Amino acid sequence: MSDTINISLNEENGVLHFVMDAPNNNMMSTAFLNVFESTMEQVEERAKKGGIKGMVIYGGGRHFSSGADVGALADRSEKEAYNDSTGELPKSHVVQKRHFTFLRDLPFPVVSVVTGFCIGSGSEIAVNSHYRILEKGARIGQPESTFGILPALGGVARNIEICGMKNAYELVMTGDMIPADQAYELGYVDIFTGKKQGLSEALALIDFISGKIGTFEPKDYRRYIQQYKQSREG
Repeated sequence: MSDTINISLNEENGVLHFVMDAPNNNMMSTAFLNVFESTMEQVEERAKKGGIKGMVIYGGGRHFSSGADVGALADRSEKEAYNDSTGELPKSHVVQKRHFTFLRDLPFPVVSVVTGFCIGSGSEIAVNSHYRILEKGARIGQPESTFGILPALGGVARNIEICGMKNAYELVMTGDMIPADQAYELGYVDIFTGKKQGLSEALALIDFISGKIGTFEPKDYRRYIQQYKQSREG
């Protein structure tokens, strides 16, 4: 199998398509994260130019992401420990975290379309997006606690925000793999679709926000999805 890290960023009809198609079901190795971060910098630069209606993030294969390379994660965790003497986190960790958490502040809706596995750091991409659309058969999880650590890229705070404290605690502290229908009940999922319907649903959501709402305000993301669902029910 090729070790080429294939992450692409394309623009179609005013929508950015961030597609991850890397080895081992988008396992987040050090090489993956390096390419991911550089591509997110491209997103940030494109956002500054304006004219973008939204962005969809999805896997080019069967899975959204199989999560972190456990060996690389352990090595990184040891090297990036909190410095008690200075009260600071390593600069590399701060930079990496920002490439995840800045998604929620973008001036257009960011939608993660989840198929297959969405685990660990992969789940942190999804929860830092404004919206999550899961297809039937998808499974999500934050298994970091089973390795003695916690999600470190915004996953804890964001899971609490979207799922509530009780559900977030269950998700993060058990490390269990959660099927899509259960994830919907926990509040993790905004829209639950059939297989191969997630991308079209994401584009419909972005078109609705662009056409009916106009200017996207990140702080009002909940109101927009409620209006979209109401429009579909009508």
